[in-house]
Amino acid sequence: MLIIRDPAAPMGHRVEGPLRRADVTRVEILQSREEVRAEQRAQRFGKLVFTWEPKTRDDNRAQLEGIARAIADIPRDGDFHRRLELEAQFAHLAGRIALGQAKRAWVLAEAAWYRAHNSPPSMADLWGSDLASPSCFRRPREEDFDPDPAVRNRPVPVPTWVLQDPRSIRNMLAALQEAGLSARIHRLGDLPHEHGGILVKMPVSGRAQFALIGRRNGAGVMDWTHAWDVLDTPTGARRLGAVRRCAAYHRMLKVLQVGRVALQLDFATMLERL
Repeated sequence: MLIIRDPAAPMGHRVEGPLRRADVTRVEILQSREEVRAEQRAQRFGKLVFTWEPKTRDDNRAQLEGIARAIADIPRDGDFHRRLELEAQFAHLAGRIALGQAKRAWVLAEAAWYRAHNSPPSMADLWGSDLASPSCFRRPREEDFDPDPAVRNRPVPVPTWVLQDPRSIRNMLAALQEAGLSARIHRLGDLPHEHGGILVKMPVSGRAQFALIGRRNGAGVMDWTHAWDVLDTPTGARRLGAVRRCAAYHRMLKVLQVGRVALQLDFATMLERL
C-alpha cells in the first residue's frame, strides 16, 4: 500500500494499492524518519519562543515561565492555533523534565496572574482557595526544573517538627489509619505541612464522611477542626445520626484530640537512649 499526502483528501492523505512488487521499478528516499519528525514538530510548535537549548534548572524555569507568559498574553478570543502551538512548546519542555500536571498548572496560572499584578501570588490567588488537591494544583520546587532526574527525584526532607508533632498532618493521617479508619489526604496548602485536609469515611451505607482541616497557628501548634462533608438534606441528617452512634466516629474524635500517641512514646524512648 502507498500512502500519499493529498490536501484535498478528507484526512490529508489518500491510499493507493495494493501494489505488486513487479510494479515498483525504483524507490527513492526523499526524507529520513528524523527529517519527517522534525518537520512535524516544526508544524506543531510554530514559531519558537526560545531558540536556544536549556541546560540548567534556571534555563528550564525561565523558558517554561516565558512560554506560559506568551500563552497568557493571547486573549480568550485570540489566535486559537497560536495558542495550541505555544501549549505544545510548553508541554514538550515540561515533559523533558517530567514536570507533573499539578505543577504545570501552577506555572501557567502564575503567568496569568503576573499580567495584572506585581506581587507574588498565594494559592488562594491562583486557585481560589487556600487548599487544593495535590494532584491538581501544587507549587513546583526549584529541584523540579533540574535537568538531572536524580536531583528531581531526590526525596524532600521532612521538617523535624512534622516528625515530632503528634498532631502534624503526616502523623494525624497515620494515627487515623492505625485506628482502623478509612482516611486519606484530601487537600493541601501551599505550605503542605502547615495547612491541609484529611477526608475520613465512616462505615455507614451511602456517602458518610468528615473533612478534617489542620492549620499550624502562630505559636507553632496544629489546630484541627472537623466538618460533616455531606449535603444538608433529611437523608444526610439521618446518616449523621447513624454515624454518631458508631464506634468509628468516637475513635476519630479521640485521634483528633491526641494525634499519634505511639509517636510520642517512640520519641521519648529515643531521647532516653541518646
